[in-house]
Amino acid sequence: MTGSGKPSSPPNDFLLSRRRLLLLGAGGLASLAHPGRSSGRNSRPGPLLFNCDGSMIHCWGRAALPQGSGPLSGREFTDLVFFPIENSGVDTLLFSFGSGNVAEYQSNVLEWPGEADRFQFPESRTWHGGVEVDPKDQYLNPKSLADSGHNPPQVIVEECRRRGMKAFVSLRMNDIHDGQHPRGSLPNPELPTFKRLNPDWLVPDLDWWSALNFDVAPVRELKLRVIEEFFDRWDFDGIELDWLRHTLYFPRGLEREKGKVLTEFMRVARESLRRRAASRGRPIELAVRVPERVEWCLEGGFEVPTWIREGLVDSLILGQGLTECRGLSEFEELMGDRRLPIYPSLYPFGNGYPIYPDEVIRGSAANLWRDGADGLYTFNWFFYGRWRNRLLREIADPPLLRDKDKRYTLVQRFEAHRTGRSPRSDSVRFNSMIKAAPLPFVLGRAGAGQTLTLPIADEISSTSSPPRRAELLVGLDGLSGDVLEFWLNGQVLEPGEMDAVKDLATVACHLDIPEGQGILGFPPRRRLDMDFRGLRLQVPPARLTRGDNRLRLRLKRRPSNADRPVRVRRIELSVGYGAG
Repeated sequence: MTGSGKPSSPPNDFLLSRRRLLLLGAGGLASLAHPGRSSGRNSRPGPLLFNCDGSMIHCWGRAALPQGSGPLSGREFTDLVFFPIENSGVDTLLFSFGSGNVAEYQSNVLEWPGEADRFQFPESRTWHGGVEVDPKDQYLNPKSLADSGHNPPQVIVEECRRRGMKAFVSLRMNDIHDGQHPRGSLPNPELPTFKRLNPDWLVPDLDWWSALNFDVAPVRELKLRVIEEFFDRWDFDGIELDWLRHTLYFPRGLEREKGKVLTEFMRVARESLRRRAASRGRPIELAVRVPERVEWCLEGGFEVPTWIREGLVDSLILGQGLTECRGLSEFEELMGDRRLPIYPSLYPFGNGYPIYPDEVIRGSAANLWRDGADGLYTFNWFFYGRWRNRLLREIADPPLLRDKDKRYTLVQRFEAHRTGRSPRSDSVRFNSMIKAAPLPFVLGRAGAGQTLTLPIADEISSTSSPPRRAELLVGLDGLSGDVLEFWLNGQVLEPGEMDAVKDLATVACHLDIPEGQGILGFPPRRRLDMDFRGLRLQVPPARLTRGDNRLRLRLKRRPSNADRPVRVRRIELSVGYGAG
C-alpha cells in the first residue's frame, strides 16, 4: 500500500480569507504569533509545542506495551503518541518520522529502515546506544502500520485534527545516529543506500562520520524532495526544519562562509511550500530550530538574520534543553514589524539528572517565560502514559506555574568536549553546554573565588504568595578539609563558613513513576533515585530577587597537603511554597 490516503478537509476556522491568501506570497503567515510580546511577564497560557521522537515509538514502543506481541497496531500507536499529551495544554504536535535518512513511514522518497541491508538486522539488542530494543521493530512497526491503512503521517494528521491540535512534521536536517558505529560494522538499519553509494556526499573528518555535506547539490535536492512529499501527500499544518539534529553541515571552520548555501536552500524550500499552500488554500507554516544565540547561529552556518529579513521563516525554536534564554532579545531585535513567535527548547533531562524531577522542569520553564518566550517547545519527552500530563499543563500556563515548587539549575558543560575529539562533540558544538556553561569550575588555592549569576523567575516581593523557603545546593568533589564561604546578592549566607567535608550531606532527589507507565528507553521501574552529595545552605527568601541573583563562592582555607583542586560541579536553588 502506498498509503497516502485522502487528506481530511480542514475545519472552517482554518479556511483563509482572500486577504490571507495574498499574504502567502509575501513571506508566509506566523499564525501562532501573539499580538504583542509580554516582556517576560506572561499572564496567560502560551502555545506548547510538543516534539515527538517517532523512532522512540516505533523502535522502543514495545517497552510500553509488554503485554502485546507482534508489530504495533494502529490503536497502540495512537495511544502511545497521544496519551501523554491528552488535555495537557499542547497546541502543536511536531512528529519526527525517523531520522530523515530512512523513513519510519511508507515513503516514495526514502527507504524503510533496514532496506539497504535487505532487511537483515543487528543481532545485538543494545546496538542503538546501549538501550534494549528489538532492531527489527524499527522497520516492522511502521511497515505494519502502513500496510494496515495507518501510515504514520496520515494517522498523526487525522488524530491531531480530532483533538484540535496543529500537526507539524519535524524533519531532522542532518541526523547522524546512523554513524554511531564504525563504517561497515553491523547491519545498520538507519544507514541509507544513498550514503553508502555516495561517500562524497558526506562531510570529511568529523567525530561521527555520517553527516551530509550541504555544499553538495544532490544532498539539498534530496532534502527538498523529503519536505515536499509530506505536503503533497498529507495535510500537515507546517514543518519544523530541525537544524540542531545535528549541527554538522560543512567541514569544520567553513560553516560561516558556507551559510549562504543554507540560506539559498531555505529560499527554495520556502517558495516550494508557498506554491503548495496557495494550491490548497491555507498556509504552511515553517519553523526552524537553531542555536539560542544569534552569533552561534552564524557560526553554524544558519543565517537567521537573513531568514527573518526575507520572510523565510514563521517561527523560531531555540536551543537544546535551555534553563534560561538570555539571547532571546537578540532575535527580537532582528524582527522589525514582523514579530515572529519564539519558542525556547525544554528537555526532560540534563545537568546531572538522567530525568528531571518536576521541580527542575518547572524552574526552567518559569525562567523561559520570564525571559519573554511566546511559548515553550519540549523535546525528547520520552514518557508513556499520562503521569506527566499535569506537569505539561503547569509549564504551559505561567499563572498556574507561579506558586509551584521549583528548582533552578545552572548549566553543566558537556565535559567530553574538553578532551578533544569525542563521539558527540561535533554534534553539540553550538549550544550553551559547550559555549557558555558556568559549571564545572575549580578552586585551586585558598582565597580563590568565583562569582556566578543565578536567574530565578519567582516574584519574591509578592505580598500574596511569596515562597516560604529556599535552599542553595552545591555539589563538589576534590575535597580534603576545605572551608568555603558563600555570599548571595552581597550578603554572607549563614553559617558564614562551611567545612566542605564535615558539612557535606545527601541531597535527596527521586522521581516516582506510576505502575504501568514510564520512560521509553529506560528499564521499567517505580522510582528513579537521583541523590547527590553536596552542601545545603538555607536561604532567606527575602534575600532573593526576581531575575539575576549574584552568587559568590570563596575557598577560604584548605590544607597544605591537598593534592587536587576543589571542583564545583553543580549549583541549584530550590524554592518551595508548601509547608515543607
